[in-house]
Amino acid sequence: MKKVLFFLGLLAIANLLFSQSVDVTFQVDMQNQTVSPDGVHIAGSFQGWDPSATLMSPSGSGDIYEVTVSLTAGETIEYKYINGNAWGADESVPASCAQNNNRYLTVPASDTVLDAVCFGSCLACVLPQVNITFQVDMSNETVSPDGVHLAGSFQSWDPSATPMTDMGNNIYAVTLSLGVGEYHEYKFINGNAWGADESVPAECATNNNRSYTVPASDATIDVVCFGSCSACTPIVNHSITFQVDMTGQTVSPDGVHIAGSFQGWDPGATLMTNKGGNIWTYTTDLPENGYYEYKFVNGTTWGEDESVPSSCNQNGNRYINVPPGDTILTAVCFGSCNICNPPTHDVTFTVDMSNQNVSPAGVHIAGSFQGWDPAADSMINVSENYYQITFTLGEGDYIEYKFINGDTFGDAEFVPGECNSGGNRYFTVPSNDVVLDTVCYGECSACQSTLYSFNLSVFLQGNFNGSSMNTALYDMGMLSNEQPYNSSPWNYDGLESLNAPAEANVVDWVLVEFRQTSGDASTATADKFLDHQAALLLADGSIVKPDGVSPIQLTANITDNLYVVIYHRNHLAVMSANALTNTGNVYSYDFTDALSKAYLDGQIDLGNGHFGMIAGDSDGNGVINADDKDINWNNDSGKQGYYNSDLNADSEVDNKDKNDVWEQNFGLQTSVPN
Repeated sequence: MKKVLFFLGLLAIANLLFSQSVDVTFQVDMQNQTVSPDGVHIAGSFQGWDPSATLMSPSGSGDIYEVTVSLTAGETIEYKYINGNAWGADESVPASCAQNNNRYLTVPASDTVLDAVCFGSCLACVLPQVNITFQVDMSNETVSPDGVHLAGSFQSWDPSATPMTDMGNNIYAVTLSLGVGEYHEYKFINGNAWGADESVPAECATNNNRSYTVPASDATIDVVCFGSCSACTPIVNHSITFQVDMTGQTVSPDGVHIAGSFQGWDPGATLMTNKGGNIWTYTTDLPENGYYEYKFVNGTTWGEDESVPSSCNQNGNRYINVPPGDTILTAVCFGSCNICNPPTHDVTFTVDMSNQNVSPAGVHIAGSFQGWDPAADSMINVSENYYQITFTLGEGDYIEYKFINGDTFGDAEFVPGECNSGGNRYFTVPSNDVVLDTVCYGECSACQSTLYSFNLSVFLQGNFNGSSMNTALYDMGMLSNEQPYNSSPWNYDGLESLNAPAEANVVDWVLVEFRQTSGDASTATADKFLDHQAALLLADGSIVKPDGVSPIQLTANITDNLYVVIYHRNHLAVMSANALTNTGNVYSYDFTDALSKAYLDGQIDLGNGHFGMIAGDSDGNGVINADDKDINWNNDSGKQGYYNSDLNADSEVDNKDKNDVWEQNFGLQTSVPN
């Protein structure tokens, strides 16, 4: 027991430390900028991303501007510096120090002064210089009469500006003075023009270039073989036969050519031989372990070259690492990664929709194998929340695809980065029938769901009587037995029905929507929808299941910030200004005790420390306007019962609704982001 108490004590101390506020001083050096008359600002996740709210002050040290902000230890923030006070004047943060195109910081446990960085840079404006020597071994190349050059980000990528010196033994070198900490990309050039540059193998390439971060002292980079990731080895040539199948193509009268880094990328210089059966070949000697890129050309000019699929290209080209021995490559189909008429196999796709509200239009799949049509191929609900479909596809075909919760691309899932290629799911068709692993919609693996409960509270202005809300509609038996949000603009198709006991203090039905986002409330837009359900609102403001007692629940995989939107049939919708708090899988949020609990100006002051949703929107379109009176109230005036124009919920549509409620709130609109 003592060990448990000791451990809990440590946890309490840790939580205390990480909830403490610390002062962080941000510094930016503006010496390379013309400072705006509006001053220098900082904007970030810690202050609502407002480019004009946080002014920085000159520090008295050169061109450095600074500001000190109180932050919570342990939290991760993102931010940017602004040369002015509006977006468009913000800096462009280099990728090497950016997260989501912003600077970022995990707040330390004690007060901190950050190093001054140059505006728009990861480093200080003035860097100490060191000498860096670049070396390349040209042993396996015929050196150009124009010599060997170096081109890179440190000299504006000019292929002729930086000649290298022959140091003997086919080693060429050049020494440059560079700033400590700078990140650069570069290439060696066998000559002095683009086209003579090396092809850098993928295993040592960044953006198809070599890369280097400048250290704190003079350095000589290890010598590498031109076009290789390592030192040169003695040349051992092998016969390599390239083959392309032109089935389905109209072959140019000029014949089929091959162009690549082994022949200077000349599309008309290397004619292939027609071997019959639509197969064209070309054989040449290439050095073992050499890396080359190439393309087939149906003719003699660029524009007649094939488009190589992403699954078998580097830099848009085919490629080969020359193997140890003579090799005849497989005859691939022109513009394809595979043979022209591959055998076919059945491929079954399955998606788990457990964490989604399935669209009335059903679940579909769209992909490269069916023309990316989001409505063409409906998946079958085979069991529980599993949807499945089978296609017959060609062996070796590279496929990209997405699941669609509906039948338009606006309904497509967002595929996480760890399992996407170009934003899509992908795989290569194997040599047998296959049932792909079931994945959760919008996730990389199977669904992981948890049952959550919600303690939510909200007041309705129209029903409010000073301390709680009236229950006239329920008491008089006029409340709808079925949830009333199955029509426009809500279009909710839930089947909830009233089964509360007679003594329950029921006010009305509400529609509860959950949105999940990694950002703040401003990012909790409609596309961040997670789930929605109809529920009952009680007199004390609490929201419960249709049984009138139990808190509402949701089975989902909640991984980010959760926001809640409350809809009512004649009040403006309201969204939480802050993410809901989670304790033991119970989320809580109370709109009633502060005006600021609603996002932006979404609530109204009801007096005596109570706040609530704004009444008067009888058509639920998010705006209290003339239609609510001229159409809805005029049509319902004098009626008694369950009407949206009964704004004070006393069961009668009369002048009290128009004069006391509608006129007071005319012109107001919802603050819930679309």
